[in-house]
Amino acid sequence: MDFSTIKRDMTGAFERITSRTDEGLLPDEDAVNSLARLSQRMHQIADDAWIGEAEDFSHLANQLLNAVKKGDLESSVMLVESLQDAQAYCHRTFRD
Repeated sequence: MDFSTIKRDMTGAFERITSRTDEGLLPDEDAVNSLARLSQRMHQIADDAWIGEAEDFSHLANQLLNAVKKGDLESSVMLVESLQDAQAYCHRTFRD
């Protein structure tokens, strides 16, 4: 899977996640699992310039997956907000 495909699929999964948390609902576990899996792939193909950010994002995605599995809405919402901040920083700093 190439960078563009991973990024497109991550965007779709993240949009499904945020559409739920924006309404105060727990994210769909399948969408979060997809995001976590894709973020690990992104970390594997990351350039040295942004590998640290990719690793951080992957870690947050895995924390979100754990929170969703536990049914922890409050932590899930906070982690989604952290992921949004990480995504914004990465896109602002390393625009492809």
